[in-house]
Amino acid sequence: MLNKVMIGRYYPINSLVHKMNPLAKIICVLLFIVMIFLTFDIRFNIVMSILLILMLFNTKIPANVYIKTVLSIKWLLLFVLIINIIVGSSLQVTIITILRLIYIVLYTSILTLTTPPTEITYGLEKLFSPLRLIGIPVNKMALSISLALRFIPTIIDQGNKIIKSQASRGIDYYHSNFKGKLLALKSLVIPMFVLSFKKADDLADAMEVRLYNVNSRRTNFRQNKWRFYDTFIVLMHLGLFILIVKEVFL
Repeated sequence: MLNKVMIGRYYPINSLVHKMNPLAKIICVLLFIVMIFLTFDIRFNIVMSILLILMLFNTKIPANVYIKTVLSIKWLLLFVLIINIIVGSSLQVTIITILRLIYIVLYTSILTLTTPPTEITYGLEKLFSPLRLIGIPVNKMALSISLALRFIPTIIDQGNKIIKSQASRGIDYYHSNFKGKLLALKSLVIPMFVLSFKKADDLADAMEVRLYNVNSRRTNFRQNKWRFYDTFIVLMHLGLFILIVKEVFL
């Protein structure tokens, strides 16, 4: 039931995208998302589609992983399609809106699938580092986001275990009537919340035992060097971003 959810999982493999600096990947994700929302132009959407395919290809991650990622939001896509039909949107706008959602999910999954949570924390700290000048606790923000991403696959795994254990007790999540599905959902959601809070408490205890201090200045085990490939990919995204901004606002 939850096996198709790939959000937040890290897929270890040797690829160019895996070797990229985490900051470069986060910058590319942000630029891509902004570009997606800036234009409905078919030409730019085709170029962004090619860019997305190239990035997916360079990750060397099997296509079925990305297919599972898209299938995990199928009900959201159906809901968006129905809303667009109700409000009378044109076919072009409807297709582009659905493609936007798919592109955003696929591109953000590139970040999470190719970057360990600790490296995402490093990239976010570097990205938000200018905010330190106005007193914003950047390290706390980065740690919170990283832990949130790290907990998604943990919660999903716990949910799968609960589904199997409840199914062995006779609860049918697939073929029961509406009332039965509500009861089944209740038997799934409540234990997931309980286990999530327990996992969070265990993590807090483990960090406290190890004398972890979020306010301390921290070093990194990995030295994330900025390479030529990082510069090339960021400049490619930035160039397309400038073209789209000029087309939309000028």
